[in-house]
Parts: sequence; C-alpha cells; structure tokens
Amino acid sequence: MIILKILSVILMVSGFLLVALSKFLVRKFKLNEKQTCNFENEMSENELCEYLYNKAVVNMKMLGMLIALPGIVIMVVVFK
Repeated sequence: MIILKILSVILMVSGFLLVALSKFLVRKFKLNEKQTCNFENEMSENELCEYLYNKAVVNMKMLGMLIALPGIVIMVVVFK
C-alpha cells in the first residue's frame, strides 16, 4: 500500500512539474521548431512563430497531465 502512495506522489509531482515548466522546456529544447503547421501560407511570419510556440506548449502541458492522471487515480483509490 505504501508503494502505491509513493508511486502516485511521484507521478503527480512529475506531471505537475512538466505542466509548470512547459514554457521553459519548449524554449530550452526548441520544441516549437519541431512542430508542423498545415496552413502556414495563411499566416504571417510572426503569427506562425507564435502559433508553433503555443502548439508546443499545449502539447507539453497535455503530456504532463497524461503523466499526472494515473497518479491522481491511484491516489483516489488508495485513500478511499
């Protein structure tokens, strides 16, 4: 039982840290340059850069929440 509690805390903390640090991680690893846009001819250069940056940040936040979600579920089950 204690192992599940520790696992849930580790998953939640790592997921929430990934969400909190998503902007920093996108800038550090230049993840916005690895994003694709299917309608780039309809945007100006500044709009395209902002769109790709926001897309990378949202993807990083979604990944963080997907990592934290099992920790939340385990926490609810264990402390029920």
